[in-house]
Amino acid sequence: MREASPQSRTSVLARLIPGVALFRDYRHEWLMADLLAGISVCVVMIPSVIAYAGIMGLPPQYGLYAALVPLLIYPWFGSSRQVIVGPDIAISLLIAGAIGPLALGDPAHAAALAATLALLSGLLLLLGACAKIGAVADFLSKPVLVGYMTGAAMILIGSQLDKLFRVKLEHSDFFPRLVELAGKLHQTHGPTLLFGLCLVGLIFLLRRFARKVPPALVVVVIATTVSVVFKLPERGVAVVGTFPGGLPRFVFPAVDWREFHTLLPAAIGIALLTYTEGILLARAFAARNGYEVNADQELAALGFADVFAGLFQGFSVTGSQARTTINDSAGAKTQVASLVAAMALGLFLLFLTPLMAHLPVVALAAILIYGGFSLVEFDVMKRIYRFYPRSAGVAAVTTLGVLAAGVVAGILIGVALSLLGLINRLSHPPDAVLAEVPGHGFHDIGKPSPAQTVPGLIAYRFYAPLLFANASHFVERVRQLLALSPDPVRWFLIDAQAITDIDVTAAERLQDLHLELSKQGVTLKFAHANLPLRSILERTGLAREICPDGFFSSVHECIVAFRAENASEKIVQPGR
Repeated sequence: MREASPQSRTSVLARLIPGVALFRDYRHEWLMADLLAGISVCVVMIPSVIAYAGIMGLPPQYGLYAALVPLLIYPWFGSSRQVIVGPDIAISLLIAGAIGPLALGDPAHAAALAATLALLSGLLLLLGACAKIGAVADFLSKPVLVGYMTGAAMILIGSQLDKLFRVKLEHSDFFPRLVELAGKLHQTHGPTLLFGLCLVGLIFLLRRFARKVPPALVVVVIATTVSVVFKLPERGVAVVGTFPGGLPRFVFPAVDWREFHTLLPAAIGIALLTYTEGILLARAFAARNGYEVNADQELAALGFADVFAGLFQGFSVTGSQARTTINDSAGAKTQVASLVAAMALGLFLLFLTPLMAHLPVVALAAILIYGGFSLVEFDVMKRIYRFYPRSAGVAAVTTLGVLAAGVVAGILIGVALSLLGLINRLSHPPDAVLAEVPGHGFHDIGKPSPAQTVPGLIAYRFYAPLLFANASHFVERVRQLLALSPDPVRWFLIDAQAITDIDVTAAERLQDLHLELSKQGVTLKFAHANLPLRSILERTGLAREICPDGFFSSVHECIVAFRAENASEKIVQPGR
């Protein structure tokens, strides 16, 4: 047997692990830009990922673990050159909502549950990649995403109120938590609240006047300095304290089967949101830098990142917009920047974790509170409300669902509303009776539609595929138009240019309609019937019943034939 050549082995390896092209085609002149970008990403991400771990009730090191492993995995399977994957506010809120009721305040159990969720969501993403179902993420429509993000932002801000006021709160649900806080405002720790509000204000000022300066890094440095100089712990301001350093270990999370069953719906929501955020980010930066990304490859890359994060004491991740923006603005050329960020984060875990011991907890809360405000897309909300009122209602109900029933349930409510709206539009699509526009043919001139196109003929356009969901509506509309006609109708013309598909139920209803019209002396005609529609009509026998002269290439051609037939009948009548 002939041994495979090195070139063919490299080709096979490149198909299995696309990231090998990083080193096969890497240019030396890219290295400095990738080094600087990777270090910048690492410095900025440390305070953020520690804060995200806190949302889930996890010790700080677990946020660092969740950031480290995906940075090492994604570059080998992803097709984006700039995307940085890692913990994300929205995904972290989903995880917190799923594991909170099960963990009951036990950090070790919460870590196992979060890792299990990462494994489940990662496996779902990999299954999706194998099945090439990247389009499933499109079920998260823009109103649902906006509604979810708004609700998630409010939950995120609510989750940090106990740290901002330094008041112990028992409730984790949004509305009960606000009520409980209102009853405990007299317990507020003044120095913590004042310091936290100053830090939140500082972040907003930085984002307003110094957008290129990473606010999280500035807040961490200033807050830590103030904590040490003014001895804030002695004044009752809580600090992060020491936490274990070192790299994450391989640990297969052990959870009860009943917990596994409970986590599965959340894993589906996390997988869907992970892919949606990741692919949108990858496409945006690919377009900006002039290359293409592969949707199914991105699905697989995010799946591998989640699986390995779960196996090494982490939790689910996705593409991070903030870190990706920093990576791109720092001049990153390839995913080598991600590997550099991973190495820098590894060094931090091994040697520099004591630097975080004096960081006030309220500083992390300030970072997350600002993150919550940044999740709300006020401009998009305004545009949806102004131009798409029905979609604005979907967004609002999704937000309320997230706040009242939880993140996963809220998303499912929003998706269900979107699908119901789609079904409603499909079952009752717009239609029109065409009218003659002098010099321009026959067109939909809008409401009110004329009763007839020309005396004795109705040209009817249906703006949707003809399916089981709208077949009855279609037949009823034909009956209504015939009933409303001021003159007897002889021809009923269906302008089928917008009927891109027809199923068996609709074909049968159409055949029944043809028989019904024939008994009334009305002839059914078609214009613009596309090939798939003609094929189905031929298979059902309806095309033979209508005869070839019942099909026209245009509405105008049909009306010319109708007028010619009427004219010939008028000539014949006097000689009878």
